Amino acid sequence: MNDGHHPPAHGSHQQNCVERYEEMLKRRTRVFFDVEDLELVIDHYLQENDTRRAKEALDFAMAQHPGSVELMYSEAVVLMNLGRLNKALEVLDALGKIEPWSAEVHLHKGSIYSQLRNYRRSIEHYRRALELADEGHDEILLDLAFEHESMGKPEEAIVLLKRGLGVNPENEGLLYELAHCFELTSADQAAVAFFREFTNDHPYSLVAWYSLGNALSRLERIDESQEALDYCLAINESFSSALFTKARNNLVKGEYAAAISCYEEAMAIEGPHAVTFSYIGECYEKMERYEQALIHYDQALALDPNWVDAWVGRGVVKDIQGKLPEAVKDLETAVRMAPESADAWYYYANALGRSERYEESLTAYARLNTLDAGNLDGWLDHADLLLGVKGPEAALRKLQESDQVHRLNPRYRYRLASYQLRAGLQQQGLLELEEALMADHASHSQFLEHYPEAAAMPQVVHLLGLYAP
Repeated sequence: MNDGHHPPAHGSHQQNCVERYEEMLKRRTRVFFDVEDLELVIDHYLQENDTRRAKEALDFAMAQHPGSVELMYSEAVVLMNLGRLNKALEVLDALGKIEPWSAEVHLHKGSIYSQLRNYRRSIEHYRRALELADEGHDEILLDLAFEHESMGKPEEAIVLLKRGLGVNPENEGLLYELAHCFELTSADQAAVAFFREFTNDHPYSLVAWYSLGNALSRLERIDESQEALDYCLAINESFSSALFTKARNNLVKGEYAAAISCYEEAMAIEGPHAVTFSYIGECYEKMERYEQALIHYDQALALDPNWVDAWVGRGVVKDIQGKLPEAVKDLETAVRMAPESADAWYYYANALGRSERYEESLTAYARLNTLDAGNLDGWLDHADLLLGVKGPEAALRKLQESDQVHRLNPRYRYRLASYQLRAGLQQQGLLELEEALMADHASHSQFLEHYPEAAAMPQVVHLLGLYAP
């Protein structure tokens, strides 16, 4: 948010004013201050988030300079910080009558209406501020973009952000927000086109290269992404965010040692963090170096005992190592700490099932299905557990609960066909298998792996041959 009115001449003069003011309070005397100096004192306390002392300084200032227009701006800001938004609006209304051409009045009103979630009124005032302001148009356009995002209109925000960059291409806030809006709208191709052109015109823009690298990464154009991120790091080798994206790219490529190297570089720059140790643990896990993975997950938890991803990672590794009781304990800790984490519930349900704690596992899968209906693996594993415990009819009923979400997914259709054939619903199963084969013949191996007996059924053999490429 554009902060609007600021008193002039910050720095050492401001500090001198604050010291004079506090010395006066200490001595319990009264000293005369210019309005501008008192504005600086009030602003100092606001910057320190000490709203109480800012209000005391304001009261003192208004007693010395009653009717000061400048102090009315300070009053509005102090009231905003106190959460007295309607009272602040009253002050701003009065200021608007005194200074009808003041952009600052509209900037503050825009901020207040934004806090009140009245985004349309907020936009009206920011637009008026844009008309009246002599400078700072890029920041006002950023404010306007935020309001349009809040209204669920990121496409309109993109237009405003591009306009702001036309005013000031060095405004990194605009670049970051534009990258965010492109991602919100899944406009990755448009992001690549924009940031390529922008880096051509502004080759030393760190944020533009970083945003280009991220957009290319989302499109899985990994080599191009790495190149953009290398340019970013050439501008600033300490820009750790680029190293994190490079690490993720290396993970996609299966280059886990290179990913670890990027994470370690990032850690050398910004110090040890639980998230970084957890990411490194994940890399070692994928490299099947399980003891190293556990060491790094433990280091993450030493820094932050509530880091859920590390508890999940530990649980998964312990499960792989066959240490099921320890795995269940770690994953139980994860779901207790993060009851909304679908990943934690998925691995917890898996581990409980392998521990033959079937009812608890079924309850955990049900929780997962509720939290993340889009997780097809959760539905498939849930149904498979029911297949073993209660039979194909129960498995079929459970899987069909996800029909609305996964109907068009060939993996879903192949598994549905498997359960239907197992349950004796031959006609339905063959029709489902035929639909799956037409959609994705290559994946039929998953069907045969799940239900190998189907390979001996003449009708199944016929369909597999009929739809072979």
